[in-house]
Amino acid sequence: MIALVGTMTFDPAEIAPFAQAVRDMVGRVRAEDGCVHYSLLVEDEAAGLVNVSEIWRDDAALQAHLAQPWTASFFARFGGRTKDVSLLIYDVAATRPFPP
Repeated sequence: MIALVGTMTFDPAEIAPFAQAVRDMVGRVRAEDGCVHYSLLVEDEAAGLVNVSEIWRDDAALQAHLAQPWTASFFARFGGRTKDVSLLIYDVAATRPFPP
């Protein structure tokens, strides 16, 4: 399992259209084979800060997600508009319930 975690920052004027585009595609993404968790959360609208939290079964599932037409369209629309991107992929060896 892999986790894609971090933040993206946009011009605040981009946040409302970004949030709408996320709402428009989130159901399709969560239904994709290999999607365990998917969330793009606007944390601070005034600062343009978005938290990214994705969990995928494996790299192949993430690559398949990135090849989906809705994902490509989303990146074409917003990919070049980021002011900052800080994302890392974590290899997850195991999970356990919370609280311990």
